[in-house]
Amino acid sequence: MVAHCADPFLELTTVWLYDQVRSLRRYRSMVLTQAVRNAHLFPFDAIHDLSKVNPIQRVWHRVGRRIDGQHRGYGSVMRQEGAVVAHAHYGHEGFRCLSAAADAGIPLVTTFYGFDAGSLPRDPVWRRRLEILFDRGDLFLAEGPAMAGRIERLGCSADRLRVQPLGIDLRNFTEVSLNQRQNQVLMYASFREKKGHLFGVRAFARAFGDDGKMSLELVGDGPLRPDVEAEVSRLGIEGRTRFHGALPHVEAIRKLESCRLLLYPSVTASDGDTEGGAPVALLEAMACGTPIVSTRHADIPFVAPNGVCSLLSEELDVDGLADAMRAVVTEDGLASRLAAAGRAQVERQHDLDKQVSALESIYDEVKRK
Repeated sequence: MVAHCADPFLELTTVWLYDQVRSLRRYRSMVLTQAVRNAHLFPFDAIHDLSKVNPIQRVWHRVGRRIDGQHRGYGSVMRQEGAVVAHAHYGHEGFRCLSAAADAGIPLVTTFYGFDAGSLPRDPVWRRRLEILFDRGDLFLAEGPAMAGRIERLGCSADRLRVQPLGIDLRNFTEVSLNQRQNQVLMYASFREKKGHLFGVRAFARAFGDDGKMSLELVGDGPLRPDVEAEVSRLGIEGRTRFHGALPHVEAIRKLESCRLLLYPSVTASDGDTEGGAPVALLEAMACGTPIVSTRHADIPFVAPNGVCSLLSEELDVDGLADAMRAVVTEDGLASRLAAAGRAQVERQHDLDKQVSALESIYDEVKRK
């Protein structure tokens, strides 16, 4: 039994985590969390929502976490369920589960994903907490080498650090011929600074300002949406831009299958937040055979190598993004080459079955220590 600690669990943005947890073969899984969202979309029975305890326990849990940052109640559930490994998802969850794993007498694996290695360490309290985590945790996972390097620079010992790429279930994706695609550029991300929407819409306007055939489709929602809507208006491209909001995952994938290219202009946010590894949307695009235009940010070059599976520009480079989009749309054979190479890359490096097998080997490793 592996006790997965994730808070919240079953968000639309963590479909990959749901797939990973339910796909383990040699280990059973349970989830410990403080909140469950979208459970009707992702059915999973073995969830212990520690917010659903009686009022006195709930107050005790909150007070205890405020005192020392540790989750209360997790350790006893781990013991009762016979967990042999605790796997915390995100660095802050790793720290919060240290006492629980020690109480249960089991090793703790922590996966970092982005803000937990970017903006979180800027807080002196959390920087110290991460140092404690790196001292007491058993093993640490990163999506790619750039993320692993960042974690090591924060103080994680290299001999307790592994690169563990994300996996997606390729059976959920269909390669669609580029000849069947619509003249659409898709941006598929939450409206947060690190997603680079403002640079993306500027690049679209620069690339296709005089091309009435191309439209810009935006899937997602978030706090910066009003700013992006204002920029679209300022650029005069409202008539060719559609904001779809946050769609169910299946509908978002259909958009990936029908667009000419995925535009993902990630940047380092002003608070230090980054993609950490690479956006899952890139893996999904490659699985659909959708060409990618993105940036040299975090582990994006590892996931979608420039000139092979994608065309990458520097962060904030509107002209570079615009040139790349025009090339994908106009250069003979380029889009097809990127699409084929992308599908091959995701099959080789991000297939869910392969990555689940690798993760189970990691669990074997920490159990033997």
